[in-house]
Amino acid sequence: MNQKLSIDESFINKLTSILKVNFENENFGVSELADEIGYSRSQLHRKLKDINGKSTSQFIREYRLERAMELLKKNEFTASEIAYRVGFTSPTYFNTCFHNFYGYPPGEVKNQRTISPPKKTFSKKILAIIPVLILVGLIIFNETVNKANGLDENLKKSIAVLPFVNNSTNKENLFFCNGIMGGIRDQLSKIPEFTVVSRRSVERYRNSSTPLKTIAKELEVNYVIEGHVQRIKDRAIISAELIRVDDNKILWSDRYDEDVSEMFTVQANVIESISSNLETIISPNLQNELSAIPTQNKTAYEYFLKGEEYRFKANRAFQKHDVWLELINKAKTSYELAIKSDSLYSSPYIGLAFTTFERYGDYVGDNNNINEVLHLTNKALELSPNNSLAYNIRGNYFLLINEDDKAILDYEKSLTIYPNNVGALLNLIRIYKRKNNYKEAILTLKEAEKYAQSRGQLIGLYTHYLEFYRTLNNSFFVDYYFDKIFELQTVKRFRRDRVYSFIQFRRYNDALNYVNKNLLKDNQQRNALLGALHMHKRDFKKGKIYWEKCYNQVEKEGVNSLASRTVYWGYGMCLIRDGQIEAGKELLRKQIDLYNTLLSSKESLDTPLSYYQLFFLHAALGDIEKSNEFIDKFEAANGWLFWNFVLYIGADLEAGLFEGDLEYLQASIKRGEKQLEEAQNQIKPYLPSTPPTIKD
Repeated sequence: MNQKLSIDESFINKLTSILKVNFENENFGVSELADEIGYSRSQLHRKLKDINGKSTSQFIREYRLERAMELLKKNEFTASEIAYRVGFTSPTYFNTCFHNFYGYPPGEVKNQRTISPPKKTFSKKILAIIPVLILVGLIIFNETVNKANGLDENLKKSIAVLPFVNNSTNKENLFFCNGIMGGIRDQLSKIPEFTVVSRRSVERYRNSSTPLKTIAKELEVNYVIEGHVQRIKDRAIISAELIRVDDNKILWSDRYDEDVSEMFTVQANVIESISSNLETIISPNLQNELSAIPTQNKTAYEYFLKGEEYRFKANRAFQKHDVWLELINKAKTSYELAIKSDSLYSSPYIGLAFTTFERYGDYVGDNNNINEVLHLTNKALELSPNNSLAYNIRGNYFLLINEDDKAILDYEKSLTIYPNNVGALLNLIRIYKRKNNYKEAILTLKEAEKYAQSRGQLIGLYTHYLEFYRTLNNSFFVDYYFDKIFELQTVKRFRRDRVYSFIQFRRYNDALNYVNKNLLKDNQQRNALLGALHMHKRDFKKGKIYWEKCYNQVEKEGVNSLASRTVYWGYGMCLIRDGQIEAGKELLRKQIDLYNTLLSSKESLDTPLSYYQLFFLHAALGDIEKSNEFIDKFEAANGWLFWNFVLYIGADLEAGLFEGDLEYLQASIKRGEKQLEEAQNQIKPYLPSTPPTIKD
């Protein structure tokens, strides 16, 4: 043990001696230190990790900070001068690193050493002011430099990781190339100061000759990362560069020639290099994640990357159901093979949880395996206790099955690890609204607004804003936020809630135009929505045409859309209005069985919606007592505020879709309207009379 300690101490002393000679050189980094000591970067990273738990870049940075402390105590130079003397690229970044390491800024070093006598009060005030003046001066200086460089302050650390070029002879290695690129992008997105464009947004520039400045303008970024990957058997050659687009300056570039088992270390080096060059601190949680080696099994890693690629390609919004399902199943198989190769590798369990959630989250029918998500995320957390993503997906599962308190705990754990987890914040808003805690919901929305910068995150923000305005029954602002959402979409996506908002405001023709324009494929969702809209227009003959098509698709495929979940009710009601009473009632009974199955198995995203449908269904079958029973259950489940049903039900009543005890229902609606008024009173103080200005 003592011999190992001596060897480790000797190794650290050698590194320190090398840094002592080179610490003033800001360009002396990980690669240079590794070359001097005679190690590869990956070997040095692992060696330091084993000795003291630090990455190489962290070791270098902390050495420079220790030398800076020595110089500050001598009081011979200003903090700005010392920043450059110890190899930092700017005083601002030095101040940030110093404060993060020591817990106070460089200007406070003297105060930390001695306590001035009381009569020196004036001098202490001056000393207290000086760091502030220096900081203000640095801010002004940086703003001037940024303006001179043409950098947009709102986009200062906005990054697009462009698709890496696959230089491998075997083009099937594209999944490996994309996996390296995706891993870098995902880790960068965990740094709150960075705005990182989504992979889907950058995919359109794959194999594109579009100039970088044009790409940057379209994606609204100041920096891009380009890269190349070449796979040669068990080795990978990776080159990457960080480019400031305004002046086309390469701020950092590097080349790695490593064994495939070293890819985690390579990605960590890339993240640390980019963070350092953009003068950004990596949080301890992310530092620990970057230092970890999730698996050393090459086969498991490759299967995991294949699963990620299949899951990325699966996009149900633009694919036929069978195409989407095939890709999801391929992803599932790949993750399972990864687990078979290394059962202690946590990432495939999370990938498998994602595919299971995507496969069964909206699925209605036999063999629904949604509960597997809980088992998979529990296993992932057993292997990787601080995995924010695992907490997040488990929170999504609890949200799906209406276990809100458990979901809150998981989202809060996820946020403890990465406070900028906008997805967790947005889902917490949903839960607070379900609990009628609209004040907490809006305060959480304001918290999410601090971190939301990507298009997807802003769309989530705007969605919550429009839902608050739907609760206020304000169609003008609902339209405003939908317009903002559609402006942000680089690929136009259909929004089912746009249809429901049109129904709430009785704008059926607008809803029909929206569906016909944006849902061109003949699928369950299109037919169900068109059938329902024609029913609301009291055109049951035309509604029957679409519900019949939807019914045939469901019989063949199973229910694969929330919209088509009501297929037996819609088609059954149309048959009854067409005189086919027994056939229609048989379908209504089938719809009741479906909802009872959902309620008993806890596989329903929306228990109140099930109750809502059931009191309509039992009324249509003439069982008024049962209908009233479900009105009570619906009200007890906070149904009137769920999806704004208290404002939505008027459209159903006007269409003549309720055939039960109207007086009993109206009494319940009045109580719902009182709840609505209370919710509106919570919301109004926090929402401006005009739409707030949000980054877009």
